Amino acid sequence: MPKNKLFTLVSLIALLAMIATAALVASRVTPQALNTADPDMLVPAASKVNPNWKAQPVVGAPATRPWANLRVNTDSSSESQNEPFVAVNPSNASHLIVGANNWAGGNGQFDVTAYVSFDGGRNWTASQPYVNRNASRLNAADPTVVFAADGSIYFAFVAFGPADGAVAVSRSVDGGRTWTSQTWATSFTSAADKPTLAQGNGNLYLFWQSSSALLGRVSANNGATWGSTVTVAAGGRNASPVVDAKGAVNVFYTAGNNLQMSRSTDTGATYRTTTVSTVTPLQARAAQFRATVYATAGAGADGALYVAWADGRNTGHGNDILAAVSRDGGSTWSAPSVVNHDSGAADQLMPALTVGADGAVTVAWLDTRNDPARVNYDVYMARTDPKAASLGFNFGDNVRVTNVASNPNNDPRLQGSMIGDYFAIAAGAGVVYPVWTDTRNNNEDIFLAPVPVTSGSNN
Repeated sequence: MPKNKLFTLVSLIALLAMIATAALVASRVTPQALNTADPDMLVPAASKVNPNWKAQPVVGAPATRPWANLRVNTDSSSESQNEPFVAVNPSNASHLIVGANNWAGGNGQFDVTAYVSFDGGRNWTASQPYVNRNASRLNAADPTVVFAADGSIYFAFVAFGPADGAVAVSRSVDGGRTWTSQTWATSFTSAADKPTLAQGNGNLYLFWQSSSALLGRVSANNGATWGSTVTVAAGGRNASPVVDAKGAVNVFYTAGNNLQMSRSTDTGATYRTTTVSTVTPLQARAAQFRATVYATAGAGADGALYVAWADGRNTGHGNDILAAVSRDGGSTWSAPSVVNHDSGAADQLMPALTVGADGAVTVAWLDTRNDPARVNYDVYMARTDPKAASLGFNFGDNVRVTNVASNPNNDPRLQGSMIGDYFAIAAGAGVVYPVWTDTRNNNEDIFLAPVPVTSGSNN
């Protein structure tokens, strides 16, 4: 090969390497746009486990907690479980159902698994809600679960790979031990993503996003069949639905640089949209795992609506958790309150919100305040005092939930690229259950803490 061609080839290879390196660095440190394309929001295909992978040290001192940190997933492998969702039986606060992504089958494929506990999280049994498989949908992810008024449980997820995603909804009538039915709620060509469920008015409400819109369907017969597809919001992403005390269906989501709510007072046939707040894309973070602005919502028995989200607006203070309240059905909203009370530049991400029977709002989130490098994380929570509602929408002390910090890179399968797009929380009688992805065992597990609470307390 002539010297000038060889020089050109070597220069080209060097240039490509520089571009690839710059792209990798940029993907780790640049703020993430809100209107993220669907492929970026799907669970990433797992690469082969690195045989030279070694666990990294955990920064952040252990803490003695008056409650346990309980492992939910029951496998004995070192494979990943993440992206949990939790629901509590409204008639029995000790009966819990958790859904999660699960790589325990091996070979880099991932699935969804349901975990059920009848003793407040001390013991768990796993079951498989993906009972009616389609051969072209090898992977499953994005679990969401809800209890119906009759005690039955619904579990929605998206099945995909190598073809476009389709949403399935499964039903359990024995508390989550087994799943007796499953329907495909969207077509196999819909490119569906991020399903979420709500129940009320005797109906089951399903929402998901396509490449261009947030969509919804309603089932009036326990998920056996589904009504017409309704466009809830063009450009809507990452829905969080809640049925309020008046029976209205309220769907929170991001659209561009706004956090919005679409409200239906005719059981999901039509929606009216209001803007809750502007939102700011997340600030650059030291950790490489994916995170985005994700709404989490709840409703009080008095008709109040609550929503929380991660936001990057407070420059130099890290990403914060903000929350807002509406007491007029979403027509007007309070100015956002900052939930986390740290004074440094730590990141607070992946909030989860629940409203207890006493009217107190609890928000839990991922928090890096105990690591100066802002990589290792704990879970913190804060509550409002329902007796002080007249004083405004304010959160009390930030309480550490985890007794051990997690290093997000301590997972041999995903190696820090993803710990989930969200954590979870649910409220029972006198207890709240924060649920999160945890790496204390040098792989991604699902953990839960039963935190006892009393009306007017901060923990």
